[in-house]
Amino acid sequence: MKRSLIGLSLFCALSGMLGAQSANVNKAQDEFPGLQLLPPGSKVKGLSLPRYEDHRVSALLQADELEVVSRREISLTNIRAALYAESGEITSVSCDKAGYDFKKKAVVSQSAAAVKHPNFSAAGEGVTFSTAGRVGLIKGPVRTTIRSAKQKSK
Repeated sequence: MKRSLIGLSLFCALSGMLGAQSANVNKAQDEFPGLQLLPPGSKVKGLSLPRYEDHRVSALLQADELEVVSRREISLTNIRAALYAESGEITSVSCDKAGYDFKKKAVVSQSAAAVKHPNFSAAGEGVTFSTAGRVGLIKGPVRTTIRSAKQKSK
């Protein structure tokens, strides 16, 4: 469950981030359409990108900086993502730096990453998530805490 929540958080945030594209822009097969608007080396500071489902915020990605590394890869710095469940539960993910390769459909971070949810928390030395297979791994050593119903009520 924790692997899918990390991945879902990062995937939701990244997949909706650069989705806008002009109808006049041609799309190459191995490029993410939004990257054509920003040449490699471009930096965007102070990102705050919400995602909506059924007229409610379902996810929010914030990052201090996005850098276009190439036509198929971006890098994000000081990432904070939140997933909002209909039940009111909030899952948060934080990471110092991560990259996303649109061709490989993979999020990779070699920096510390943490996930916090009302039922558990996990922290490790990095994260890898395949958006195609929706499989994610926290790199170790990993510290995980699972809370029981008694612990949550305190």
